Amino acid sequence: MAQNALYPAGPSQVPADLTKPRASYRRQATLAMVGLAAFMVGYIVLGICFGVVTFKGVQHLLVKFDLIRLLVTFCAGLLTLFMAKSLFTVRKGANPDGIEVSAQQEPELFAFVQQLADEIGAPRPHRVFLTPEVNAAVFYDLSFKNLLLPSKKNLIIGLGLVNVLSLGELKAVLAHEFGHFAQRSMMVGRWVYLAQQIIGHMVSTRDWLDKLIRVVSRTDPRIAWIGWLLGLVVWSIRAVVDSLFRLVLIAERALSREMEFNADLVAVSVTGSDALVNALHKLQAADHGWQTALQVARSEAGDGKRLGDLFNAQRITMDAMRTVLDDPAYGQPAGPNPGSDPAQHRVFDQDMARPPQMWATHPANRDREDNAKACYIAADIDGRPAWELFADPAKLREQISGDFYAPDKKAGLEQVAEEDAVMRRFSRQSLDPRYRGNYLDRELMRNFASLDELLSTGALPQAPTEALAALYPASLKADLASARNLDIEIATLKALHRGDLQPSGGVIRHRGEELKKDAIPRVLESLAVERNTLMQTLKEHDALCHRAHLLAAAKLGQGWEPYLKGLLGLLHACEHMAAVVRNEQALLANTWQVITADGQVGYFEKKRMLKVASAAGKVMDQLNQAMSQLVPTDKLLAHFEIEDWQSAYPDFNLVTVDKRNWHEWCPAAHERMDTIAGVLEYIRDQVLEDLIASESLVEQMLAGTAELTQAPSAAAPPEHYPLLLPGQEHQLQRKLDLWNRFQLAHGLLPTLARLLVATAIVGGTLYGGWVLA
Repeated sequence: MAQNALYPAGPSQVPADLTKPRASYRRQATLAMVGLAAFMVGYIVLGICFGVVTFKGVQHLLVKFDLIRLLVTFCAGLLTLFMAKSLFTVRKGANPDGIEVSAQQEPELFAFVQQLADEIGAPRPHRVFLTPEVNAAVFYDLSFKNLLLPSKKNLIIGLGLVNVLSLGELKAVLAHEFGHFAQRSMMVGRWVYLAQQIIGHMVSTRDWLDKLIRVVSRTDPRIAWIGWLLGLVVWSIRAVVDSLFRLVLIAERALSREMEFNADLVAVSVTGSDALVNALHKLQAADHGWQTALQVARSEAGDGKRLGDLFNAQRITMDAMRTVLDDPAYGQPAGPNPGSDPAQHRVFDQDMARPPQMWATHPANRDREDNAKACYIAADIDGRPAWELFADPAKLREQISGDFYAPDKKAGLEQVAEEDAVMRRFSRQSLDPRYRGNYLDRELMRNFASLDELLSTGALPQAPTEALAALYPASLKADLASARNLDIEIATLKALHRGDLQPSGGVIRHRGEELKKDAIPRVLESLAVERNTLMQTLKEHDALCHRAHLLAAAKLGQGWEPYLKGLLGLLHACEHMAAVVRNEQALLANTWQVITADGQVGYFEKKRMLKVASAAGKVMDQLNQAMSQLVPTDKLLAHFEIEDWQSAYPDFNLVTVDKRNWHEWCPAAHERMDTIAGVLEYIRDQVLEDLIASESLVEQMLAGTAELTQAPSAAAPPEHYPLLLPGQEHQLQRKLDLWNRFQLAHGLLPTLARLLVATAIVGGTLYGGWVLA
């Protein structure tokens, strides 16, 4: 095939065995295949057994009618259909949110994609979809026949990804996706994945059989018992199949890690060792930039405005983040130092940072980089924008961006420049680079139990000028980055310990070392100590910032000291009250999820829900009282376009919850809490901006670069309001109770117990059916 002008050239020298599956891959693939084969044989044999019982029953009924035999045959026939329908059901891959394009519409894109597929040895995509997300993926239809015959692959290309990558980097990302289908040795992963989807469909889907069982179960008790027994058997079959397939997935998880590494090496073989790593690094910032662009678009839509190009807003957001964080390299991978060995250079640190959203289930980025550079393949990265693959990028971006807005409302929105909209968010004085990101997505007052604690934390030089000169040192940027990384580490380890996250290949890696699951609590304790030390440093810095400005304001006079104190007090109250509301809201939602997990609510579960709801109602009543006492600034009232806070603030205003109305009360309370917390968070943001601007003005007036003026009228926090210090949040239930764990097979012992009970029921049913039929 002739070389496409937009197709980046690959590396000149690639070892012939680079993408050959390693011994560890072959071993895991063998285990997965043996497990999958055993599972499928057992599944088919179970279905055949029910079929034989049905066949024998029909034979006997043709000779002699018997009511009991008729019922057994009927039930066995239904169970045979139940087992068979999952094997022959076709699950269509749902079309993604976006647009499908053809080779006639995007000839360069299709030429690029097809040449890449041919170079790798993967099947060409059947259909191509363009979506707005930071993503690239392959999807296809699922059915039993696809265990033997490959399904046609459909390709998703997210334009949020295209927007940040070069042609060389996009080639590497797509090569990884195609790499999963490039070799026959990768078929085992496809088989396991397809079987997982088919069995998951059988276990979770409720269809005509379930409706029939429910109808029969609700009839006359003389007939309903048939539905009860049939429902029990169906539940047991699902439980047995689900439990046994989880054993297959244990082997599959170990295999998946090897598959991802192998797919990465396929990408390395056609783009070199650096292109995929650079793309991975860019995706971290691209994820944040895209989500922020969407937030800006929603905010602007609330004001009757719309953005014509969300992807431009994404790029502007990333540029703005470089300024806010005082980090010109944000979202840009650092290259090796001149004269150093590029094979030893690493873009990613050895840490627990999660992969970007599109590859959240993949190995850690550092592990992937080490794998890609274990046999270093040098190659230039084609730096041309990936947008060059598209016939009319501006029109395409406008079309995809327009789909973000509801068609019936889009016409009524005034289009605004993306830069203006994004900079309305980032032009806040609190995000000035001089603050080194100190006020970006941080709660400043939650660490202080009161304003008095803030005013007494840390040492303070006596001279205001000396105090102000010591603020926001260069070391602050490193401390803030360390705090963010620690929060990610702790959150990730907690999720792994709870089982909410599954480690790639079943192996937990933390700071370059393998970690057993039972060692996570010990590591978390160590990280907590490290975090507390760092938080104390940041806490003392926050106190120093505000105390230094209060000292300067006291020297100025003109009401500036009480004005700053009023803002600090209001900020403290709003941060704590918003956290209290979110805390109660989280407990209410968590309790609701737990008691409804199995689809039924028992007496004690209802009692528990009432207790939690009643306690939440009392807390919200206290918060109502506090909010009524809040005294906002004139500037804040102007933001809300109101004159009297006491008559306009949002109150909880729900009737007392009881056993008759709890089912309607809880969703209404959750929604109302969301509104109140949103208002408090909005006030917090406005007060913070006013505080930082006022502190900056105080500095200027003290230095003589601004005219000394009278301070505005001071705000005042409520006299009493609920507090929530970090660590005092409700402990949410992460595990279901014993019965629900048994029902849903959460945990080893409940899973084994369910498997034992379900196997006994299925075995007894087959034996009884065999004898009676």
